Parts: sequence; structure tokens; C-alpha cells
Amino acid sequence: MPSKICLFCNHQFMGRADKKYCNDYCRTALHNQLKSENHKHFKRIDLVLKKNRKILETLFESNEAKKNTVLERKIQELGFIFNYHTHILALENGKQGIFCYDYGYIKTKQGELAIIKQN
Repeated sequence: MPSKICLFCNHQFMGRADKKYCNDYCRTALHNQLKSENHKHFKRIDLVLKKNRKILETLFESNEAKKNTVLERKIQELGFIFNYHTHILALENGKQGIFCYDYGYIKTKQGELAIIKQN
């Protein structure tokens, strides 16, 4: 049997002709490493979406008895990034609701947003 080189740890090992790793740890570690590198972009986007949702949720709950409106400038100061959202819904009043998961906003007046929650 010829000696082989592990694709993860570069140690020599003996085994079948098609064997690529010296053990299960190295096989799993290499696949986890590749998966991690491929999904960094998605993780960053998901973090932004979750932060946007948390901002909307906080504003919605703090204004629940009121009209649930907030200045666009204020939401930006809290770290909200408008280019990131999960979906857009056409609402009954002809406006669009822009959502981060179950919380969203509607542009009402110039520079003012109404915070909404999807049922």
C-alpha cells in the first residue's frame, strides 16, 4: 500500500487508494473550514438583518400606544441599514411595507416612517 498525504493536516498515512484524510477528525475539520469560508458573506448579511429587525422591534414596542412613527434620521442613528431587508409587501393602502422578518416600516411623510408588525 502506498503512503498518502492527508488533505487537512499534511501527515502521511496508509489506506485505500481513494482515501484522502488520515482520520474522521481531519475530514470533518476540512469540510467545516471550507463551509465557514463560503458562508462568511451570508453570516454578515444575516447579522445586519437581525440587527435591523431588533431596531424595528424596539421602536415598535416603545411606541405601541402611539402612532408607531419614527424619523428616518433617528433609525439611521440607531444603526439601521436601509439596503438590507427580507421582503417587501404591497399593503392595502397602496403603499409598500419593507420588512426585516416580521417587523417592517412604511414611508409615510418625507423623512418619517411608520413601524409595523406582520401578523
